[in-house]
Amino acid sequence: MTAPTDGDPTEPALPSGPALDPPPVGPAESAHPMIFSLRISLPDLPGTLGRIASAFGKGSVNILTLDVIDREDGMAIDDLRVEAPRGMQEALRRAAADVPGFAVEYVRPLEAFRHVLEPLELAVLLEDSGSQAMVQLVEHLPDAFGATWAIAIDVSASRDAPPAVLAASIGAPSAARLPAAWLDFSELVSPTFGKAGAGRPVPNCDDDDLEVAAALLDRPCAAVLLGRERGPRFRASELRHLGLLARIAASVTARSDSLVQAV
Repeated sequence: MTAPTDGDPTEPALPSGPALDPPPVGPAESAHPMIFSLRISLPDLPGTLGRIASAFGKGSVNILTLDVIDREDGMAIDDLRVEAPRGMQEALRRAAADVPGFAVEYVRPLEAFRHVLEPLELAVLLEDSGSQAMVQLVEHLPDAFGATWAIAIDVSASRDAPPAVLAASIGAPSAARLPAAWLDFSELVSPTFGKAGAGRPVPNCDDDDLEVAAALLDRPCAAVLLGRERGPRFRASELRHLGLLARIAASVTARSDSLVQAV
């Protein structure tokens, strides 16, 4: 979604879909702050982010966190978490007017009092999860990455059998209905397998605005799939984090299984 240019009187349209449409923000809601997750792109130039922060401040939008996701072709991609008691639309208009090239890729409302684990926090949780590490991984991945569902599978069974489900989040598709393209992990296997983790996005062509990222677990036949509907495309830094979290979950699970067998 690109924010309107200077002089455009229209409100910036938010991404469609019931999961992404926040309630309207206006004077009536000023006493009830809302939390939003935004992904923005902006020219990668000194002072640009400061101008956007200033525009947000004039709209009474408070930036809570900011993560630099990617830098490419002279543009910076940032994820923001903001508190917007009022003025979200006005803040976006001001930012578009002050910073040519500014765009909003994604807006998602969050529950104000629900803590969403960041990837680093999720890594710590996994280390303490023992045999439940894989369950914790797929349960928290969707929130941590602004995705829709996650599923961990093993495709070592025969081609005629569906993959074995190691763990699945709410909303994950049935293993028997996973497209064959999602079950081919050959691109994930590289000389760095077992050392650096791997992931890559797999576009889905079902016209559902769905993108799926995959990362190997502890063997070439097992991976975690992360699906994101109606959201921004997965960036390289997100795939790196996904790969590392998958490795941690697999390692903790294997370590726990070894302890049980030893006992």
